[in-house]
This record gives sequence, C-alpha cells and structure tokens, in this order.
Amino acid sequence: MAPLIAAAIVLSPIVHDPRHDSYPLSTYPMFAPDRGALLTIDTVVRVDSSGVVHRLDPNTISGTDEIVTASVVAVKAIQRGEADLLCREVADRIGDPDSTVEVRSEQVNTIDVVDHHADPISVTIWAECRFGE
Repeated sequence: MAPLIAAAIVLSPIVHDPRHDSYPLSTYPMFAPDRGALLTIDTVVRVDSSGVVHRLDPNTISGTDEIVTASVVAVKAIQRGEADLLCREVADRIGDPDSTVEVRSEQVNTIDVVDHHADPISVTIWAECRFGE
C-alpha cells in the first residue's frame, strides 16, 4: 500500500493546474517563458584613447564583487537620472585621465554574444565622463 501512496504523491502534480507553482514541479514564470534573443543590458564601460571598449568588473562598477548588484546599480542610476553621478564615481575608481567612462544601455543578441562575442546591435549612452571631471 505504501508504494501506491508514494507514487500518487509523486504523480500528483500532473493533475494540478499548470499555473500552480509547488514542489516538486516548479512552473515559476522566471524559468518558463521564452525571453527571445534580444536583450537590453545597462552597464558601465571604459573606452580607451584608441576607442576600444573595455568591460568593467563588478567591483569597478559598484564596489562589490556581486555581478547582479553591479547590474542593478547601473539600471537604477539610469532610471533615477543619476547616470552622471555613477559615471564620475566609476571614473574616480579607474583613475585614468586618458580613458572615457560611459554609462550605457546595450541591445544585444544573446545568442551572437555567447557564440561569437558579437558587438551590441545598438548603444544608448546615458553619461560620459573622464577621471577628474
């Protein structure tokens, strides 16, 4: 009898509403929808005197080693109209007067970036500054 009860418990998610999120079957929307290939990423970059874009690590962007925190810092700065402030803070951390810092939104094709290290499709620059400005 116990094996039948155990099997019924394990199989019970099959008869539940598929929008119901519960153990052992998660239908949480964060994991289920197709997000598409295009994504807009808010970030901060350094552009050297030759025009080459350098990706910054989370510590340089936000003073932490947490990638998600650095991303949120860039998003919030843009949303709050504080991209100039973030730009100056990052430029001060870098301390290179020959480089330009940009707070930007990049639209990327995620597949092309992962497979081919492709450049962004488009870039919106919210703030641009140099060390000491």
